Parts: sequence; structure tokens; C-alpha cells
Amino acid sequence: MKKRLHPKMSKSIALASLLTLTAGVAAGCGGGSKEAVSTDASAKPSGATTEVAKPAAPYKMSIMMPSFNPEPMATDGEIFKKIQSVTNTELKLNWVPSATYSDKLSATVASGELPSVITVLNQKVPFIVNSVRSGMFWELGPYLKDYKNLSRMNPIALNAISIDGKVYGIYRERDLARDGITLRKDWLDNLGLQVPKTIDDFYNVLKAFTNNDPDKNGKNDTVGLVEQQTPAGWRDMLAWHGGPADWELKDGKMSPAHLSPAYLETMKFYKKLYDEKLINLDFAVVKDGRQVMNKGTAGAWVANLNDANGIEEQAKKVDPKAKVTIIGALEGPKGLRSIAGTGSYGIFMIPKTSVKTETELKAILNYFDKLSDKDMQNMLYNGIEGRQYTVENGEYKKTADPKLLVEYGMGDSSQLAVLRDQVTTFGPELVHQRDNVWKENAKIAIENPVNAFISDTASEKGKELDKLIEDARTKFIMGAIDENGWNKVVEQWKQNGGSKVIEEYTAEYNKSAKK
Repeated sequence: MKKRLHPKMSKSIALASLLTLTAGVAAGCGGGSKEAVSTDASAKPSGATTEVAKPAAPYKMSIMMPSFNPEPMATDGEIFKKIQSVTNTELKLNWVPSATYSDKLSATVASGELPSVITVLNQKVPFIVNSVRSGMFWELGPYLKDYKNLSRMNPIALNAISIDGKVYGIYRERDLARDGITLRKDWLDNLGLQVPKTIDDFYNVLKAFTNNDPDKNGKNDTVGLVEQQTPAGWRDMLAWHGGPADWELKDGKMSPAHLSPAYLETMKFYKKLYDEKLINLDFAVVKDGRQVMNKGTAGAWVANLNDANGIEEQAKKVDPKAKVTIIGALEGPKGLRSIAGTGSYGIFMIPKTSVKTETELKAILNYFDKLSDKDMQNMLYNGIEGRQYTVENGEYKKTADPKLLVEYGMGDSSQLAVLRDQVTTFGPELVHQRDNVWKENAKIAIENPVNAFISDTASEKGKELDKLIEDARTKFIMGAIDENGWNKVVEQWKQNGGSKVIEEYTAEYNKSAKK
């Protein structure tokens, strides 16, 4: 599928993809020092010895980061030392517990007292958008072409993080389309079934998983598909039924997914699963559907395929013969389709209040560029071989030494990474299968066309409007409302602000199309 790029960005991104950074440019961007050192030999008397230029002093910078582990990355460890050495920085990391990070970030931005770099997990929240529009942050898009690694950033991901058509951050890369089906392969084998390829195949597998004793324990204690309170697989199932990725351009206007015919068809499919008890009937109150898979009582889970290996490990504790396989997409009325994410998880933004000159800005961009070299990518994600892990006979073994684990923050070092396209993946066969499926998913991914746009009404009322639709969808699946009831809720959505959201996204689209 052809990828659509924000019109205003397409010219600069295309140029970036054609340029190759020379060694001279790299050196010019790498200083970050306020001490200029002359290397001009012609200024010296004839016959005088030319002095060797002193290395530029390390650039002092600080980064505010969310932490997902109890102990922050050790600043006296080898990983931290190498980061500073390779990037020529004197680095300070301000780790904030992930549970309180959003509040801390909001308060920090409001205070105006910011570090050199802040990590923003959602750049479309109003306080970030307003700060960008007030001129608080550097626009980074025009600089990316000048850096060996940053110039390789994905145009789709850059478009998704843009604000008013401009790029104000360095994104933390993630695979573009990460969802699919995690399926009990041993159950398929027990029942003599093939891996499903179409929606109809999948339905038949779920029926057999529920009714035909797939675990061969002689009990009626299994269910085909597990879902949860916040649907994990809804968007994927909608795409397979021919629906859009949240929004679509229809008849010259932006239109939300729940106005598409495919949305109703997907609800009817789920209702069929519910009525035939092929899905867990308590899905509306289940917090985490993976736990049902872990217990070995469910056969399929539609969500991020990153969960698959952990699900298999847990299922083996219940049944040592448990085996999992994964599927990227099911074929539906529009063929094979996968839901595209944003291609990133959070961005690094650089405030003008603390980084005042272009020279300082380039020093920070150099830091991110150097971190994206192949060996640095692997260090941030895997640690240092011989310290955080070893490879024996091709098998990856993680250290159990607490001190060495803290050296990379129990894995938090990966939060510093920008690109991850050259990371070596270690793990069992299922992990490599996941990576291959992600690559195939990216080829058939459909994108949300409003990712680059901002609707003030959506920012203000989006959660309320989304809940209205989500609650009605659950009621429809459980039979509490019929199609007429669903249509009434859709009208209520429009009246409560939905029509305004459509109008604003359409205006943004039209504005961008003219540029």
C-alpha cells in the first residue's frame, strides 16, 4: 500500500533520503562545545610546528525520562560511560517513575525550568501543543538530513509525530504494525486443524477450540478467543473486515471508523462469538486477557505480538506440551490488511528555554545520531556482551548479577534509544518469528490519516466521546442494544462534539492538501 506523507513534509523528507552525510559534515555537527579551537596552520610563522587541535570539551546536557524499573541506570557503569564517551557529552539523566511521569512532565513544562531534553509520550496533549505553538521548542525537521542516522528516520513515523505539519521531536522507533494473533499451535495439532488464513477459517478454529476439547483433558473448560475490558484486538479485527485505521477520508471528509459499514459488521462478528460462547463472556470486566491465555484455558489472543513468547512460557507451566504460533493478519473482504501504529513510542523534544543556540542544538542532535550507530543500538537494548549477557552455542544468556543488571537500568537503557533498525534480536524461535511477521505486517499496513492533525474538540472531549462509542459497542456485542440502539448512540456522539471533531480534522486535511 502506498504510504501517505504529510504534504508539507514530503519535500524535506525526500531530500533527506537522497543525501549521504560526509565525514566533514559529521565533524561539523559533533562539537557541542562552546570553546572554539583554531586549527589553521597558515596563521603560524613559517617553519613553526603545527599544534594538534584539542578534542572538543564534552557538551553538558540533561534528559528527563520515565523509568519503568525500581533502580535507575548506574552512572558509574560501563554502559553510561560508553554513552558519554561516544557522544562526547557530560550527561545527566533525570529519571521519573512512569506512574507519575505525565503529571511531572506537565508541571515541569508549566514551570519553564526544563532540562536540555524532555521525553514526551504523547505530543498531541494540549499543554505540549500549546507550548510548541508558543515557540518553546526547536523545530528539528530541517536539521535531520545533516546526520548519518537521523536522516534515515521513517517518513511515516515523522509524519505521525508532527504538529501543524512540522517535526519538533526525535522519535523512539517501534515496528510500524505490531499486532496479530497469538494462537495455541498444540491445540491446532490436537484437533488436526491448519493455521487459519481467513476470517471464516478463524471462526471455525475458535469454534473447535471451544467445543472439541483441544487440550484433551476430557473437560469442557476452554474458550476460543479471549478479549478484555479495553479491547486488545478490536482495531485489528475491524481492519480484517475492511474497516479503516480509526479514521478514513470519505467523500472529501474525514470520517471515524465507527461510521463505516465494516464497523457494524465487525460488531456483528463479535456478537456471534459471544452468542455462541466462543469468546470469554466476562470480557467486559477482564483487565488483562493475557492472564487467561497464561492459564491455558484460551486458544487465541489478538494483540501486540510481543506478548507471544511470554504467553508460551506461562502456558508451559500449566501444560509442558503447550506451543504457540503467531499470525500477522487474516484475509477479509479487502484482502490482507494490518493496522499501522505511529511507528514510535514517545519523542525527545528540545526546549529553547534551556538550549538557546543552534550550536548547542547541533550538539544534542549529534548525541542522538551517535546513539543510533549499530553498536550503540545493540548496547542500549541488549547490554554489553560479557557483562549483561553472553552467547554460548548461539544461545543468549542474561546475567543474574544485580550490579550488572543495574548498569543498564534493568533494561531502562533502551528508553534512551532512538533508532532500533540494526538491533540484533536474541531469543527463541518465536521471537524471530515475531520479527518476521512484523516486517510482513508493515507491507500491508493501513494508516490513520489524522495522526498528523490536531482537533481541539478531540483534545478536550475525545476520551468522553470514545467512551460513548466503546460502551455502546460492548452493549451491542452482549445484546443489550440492537442496531437501532447503536444508531442512536452514534447520533448522540455527533451531537456531543463528534460532528465538530469531523469538521476540524477535515479542515486540517484541506489545509495540508493546499500546501
